[in-house]
Amino acid sequence: MGALVAILQNDANLMRCQLARLAPLVALAEPDRLPDAYGFGSFTTGDVLLGKRPTGAAVPLTLPQLVGEVDTDALVVHARHATIGNHKDENTQPFRFRRWLFAHDGGVEGFAEVKPRLLDLLPDFLRRNVEGETDSEHLFMVFLKILRDEGRIDDLDLEAEAASDALARTVRQVDAWCREVGAPRASLNLVATNGRVLAATRRGRPLSYALLEGIFPCPLHGLGAGSPENDTRLRPHRLVKAVCFASRLLAPNGFIEVPESSAVSVSRDLRVSVKPIAGH
Repeated sequence: MGALVAILQNDANLMRCQLARLAPLVALAEPDRLPDAYGFGSFTTGDVLLGKRPTGAAVPLTLPQLVGEVDTDALVVHARHATIGNHKDENTQPFRFRRWLFAHDGGVEGFAEVKPRLLDLLPDFLRRNVEGETDSEHLFMVFLKILRDEGRIDDLDLEAEAASDALARTVRQVDAWCREVGAPRASLNLVATNGRVLAATRRGRPLSYALLEGIFPCPLHGLGAGSPENDTRLRPHRLVKAVCFASRLLAPNGFIEVPESSAVSVSRDLRVSVKPIAGH
């Protein structure tokens, strides 16, 4: 369980401005308790970066406080309320494999019974990649296995809908295992990105998305109604576009609720597609 935020935008240089805009709108904690740990992942040229930290704070962190100054087209942030696994970095989301970042808000109640079935499905290289104990990391491996079977785990031209379809198939597979062991239906809010496309599923927990156009005024850059038109910073701030997923909202301004049992894809040009998860 926890809270997640995922962002895909078209101007890496303005991520700090985007986070400042979103800070009063999204939450990184459940209302009644502090997270056990925070994590975030971002993309730079040729690399994927992870930041993980225990809380130790008296109040929940905001997005800018956690992420700091980062230039990236895609960002995944997670606040962890531990249910499975110890308090250690290996169990702190998001998880990374090659170019993929993945996070999960929810839980698999029958995971102890489901886990052997899940591990039997995985090829050796993915089974060896599991470093922690969480259900979330294991779900990531199922998603990667589906992509690998399609020969697209490293495909940078992967379509957004192909990524969301793989997440939807992950949900259906976990549902089948839960039925087999007599466990309750799992809550499976999942997000995944390779830095170019973004995909998500909503099942059993709140999840919303926002289509964000322009960042104006921008207090971080001192841009407002009185800014001269020849200020070269105005154009990128007016043209920037982004899509943001959030599981916990402080204010609903501009956010749209994802329908229950749906998969969402966000393409490289930030087109959003929502469709039901088949069989639900």
